[in-house]
Amino acid sequence: MAFSRIKRYEERKLRSRLILTIIGSIAIVGFLLVFGLKILVGFSLFVDTIRGTTPASQQQSALILPPVLDPLPVATNSATLTVSGSATPGLILLVYVNEEETKKLTVPADGRFSVPSLRVIDGANTISAKATDEKQNMSDLSNVLTVTIKRSPPALEVTSPASNATITGDQNKVDVSGKAEEESSVTVNDRFVVVHADGSFSYSYPLNEGDNVLKIVATDAAGNQTIVERKVTYQK
Repeated sequence: MAFSRIKRYEERKLRSRLILTIIGSIAIVGFLLVFGLKILVGFSLFVDTIRGTTPASQQQSALILPPVLDPLPVATNSATLTVSGSATPGLILLVYVNEEETKKLTVPADGRFSVPSLRVIDGANTISAKATDEKQNMSDLSNVLTVTIKRSPPALEVTSPASNATITGDQNKVDVSGKAEEESSVTVNDRFVVVHADGSFSYSYPLNEGDNVLKIVATDAAGNQTIVERKVTYQK
């Protein structure tokens, strides 16, 4: 009997310990679920502070959008250009001509800017821009514009008709032909003529009876012109 009572006592004691262990485990798990994440985050911040680093979530990075330049003609005969476009208001606009900083200005409140009197050189020129703020954060480069400056007149050779030519008979037309600088347009008395890839052209021009003055004009992409005149007399 005494042995049986001792055994039951030990069993009750063992069950009590088991219950306390289970309750303690549940309490620890609950504590970790509630406070464990906060403790880990706090510890991580403490370690970052010691290392002198800032978590990515607290870093402030300024994203500056690059300016957008309006299109320019591919060629012109002007020694200066006016460049316009859009950028974030209040930023500082840096304008580059041939990769050299040429102009600096503050972008107006409406985001539109215009930069007059940009000096360029003969031949090909590149125009671009960047935007920056007071903290020296810099945008990427804008779209790059390429403009060719050409101030010399285009070549123009008129092989027909000869100067002071006379046409007689029932055929009251004359062949106007020659060769112009490549990529030029040609007109005969304001009538556009087809110009081939090599610059050659030919046009049958109707004549009035008497004297006819033919004005042949070649115009290049920059707007430069060369003018040749031919006088042709038509007699029936």
